[in-house]
Amino acid sequence: MAAALLLPTRNLLADDTPEEARQKAVKKAQEALLAAAKQGDVGQVRAQLKAGADVNARDSIQRTPLLLAVRAGQRPVVRALIDAGAGLDARDQDGRTALMEAARRKEAIFALDLVAAGADVNVADNGGWTALMFAAREGTLASARAIVRAPKQSTLDALAKEASALSLAGERGRQALVRTLIEAGANVRKPEIGGRALQLAAQAGHVDVVRTLMEAKAPLGFSVWENEAPLHAAAARGQWLVVEALLEAGLEPDQVDRNGQTALMKAAAGGHDRTVASLLRLGASPEIMDRDGWTALMHAAAHPSSGSVPAIRDLVRTGAAVNRRAGSNGKTPLMIAAEKGNELATDELLRAGAQADLKSGGKTALDFALAEGNKRCAERLGYVEKPR
Repeated sequence: MAAALLLPTRNLLADDTPEEARQKAVKKAQEALLAAAKQGDVGQVRAQLKAGADVNARDSIQRTPLLLAVRAGQRPVVRALIDAGAGLDARDQDGRTALMEAARRKEAIFALDLVAAGADVNVADNGGWTALMFAAREGTLASARAIVRAPKQSTLDALAKEASALSLAGERGRQALVRTLIEAGANVRKPEIGGRALQLAAQAGHVDVVRTLMEAKAPLGFSVWENEAPLHAAAARGQWLVVEALLEAGLEPDQVDRNGQTALMKAAAGGHDRTVASLLRLGASPEIMDRDGWTALMHAAAHPSSGSVPAIRDLVRTGAAVNRRAGSNGKTPLMIAAEKGNELATDELLRAGAQADLKSGGKTALDFALAEGNKRCAERLGYVEKPR
C-alpha cells in the first residue's frame, strides 16, 4: 500500500497565528469595553481602549460604549469616551443616537455634555423621532433648551407620525417648554404643529398651555382623531377651564363635528355638568340637534352618572325642550333615560315637566323601562308590581 500523502498544512491543534491571536485579543477587549461602559467602570474603559479596543465597538444590537454609558447614566464613562473620540452620532439598530438617549433622561447633564461636544441635534431615528422630541416627551427642560439652542438646529417643526416637539410638550402640559419652542421659532401657526398641540393640550386640560398657544395664534379648529376639534376634545373630557378659555378667545360655541354634534352635546353625553354650565353661560345653544336628531338634553338623559342631573337642570333652565322628540316620532329624553335605566335622570326630567304618557312606536317611557328590566325607573314612572 502506498504511503499516505503528507500535506504541509498547519496542525489544527496548534496555537493561533499571531494575527488570529491579535484579533481574538481585540474582540475580548471590545467585549470588556462594552461591559465596562455599561457598568460605569471608567478605569476598565481606559484600560481596554489602551489594549486596542475600538472606542466605537458595537454590541449585538449595534449599541456603542457611548450609547450604553448614557443609557446606564454613567457620566464619568461618557466623559472618558467623548475624550477618546467616540462617535457622537453613532446609531443603534433603531437609529437612535447617544443624544437621543440622553434627551430622555431626567438628568440634563448628559444631553448638555453631548451637545457641547458637538453631537448632531438634527438626526432622526428610524421612526422619525429627533432628540428634541424625546426631550419634549420624557426629558428635562434644560436638555430641551440645550438642543434648541444648538448650532444649526433644524428640527423645531419635525414631524413623526403627526407628533412634533410642540405637540408633545403641549400634550404633557409643559408650559415652559412650549414657550421655549415658540420663542425659538416653532411654526405654531401651522395646523399640524400648533393646531395639533392646541388640540392635545385642550384634551388634557392644560389651560395655561392652551392660552399660550392661542396667544401665539395656533389654529383653533384643527382636528385629527375623528375630526375632534379642541373645543369638542375639551368638552368631551370635562375640561371646563379649557372650554372657557377657548370660548373667551372667540371660538364659536355651536361649531359641529362630522357627526353634527356640538361641544355641548359632548359635555352632556359625558355627564360633565360644570362644562355644560360653562358652555351654556358662554352662548351655546341647547336646542341644536345632531344627525340622529338628538339634542344635548337627550345626550344628558342617556348618561348614567349623577352629573347628568345638574346638566339636565341647566339645559332645561336655558330653554331645552323637555318633551322634544329625536326625529318626527322618536324618543323623548324621558324615554331615553327610562330605557337606559337612569333613575336620577328620570326623576329630574319628571320634575322638569316631562310627559310620561307620550309614545314612540306605540311605547311610553314606562314601556321602555319595563322592556329593559329597569324596575326602579318603571316605579318612578308609576309602575306598581301586581301581587302574585
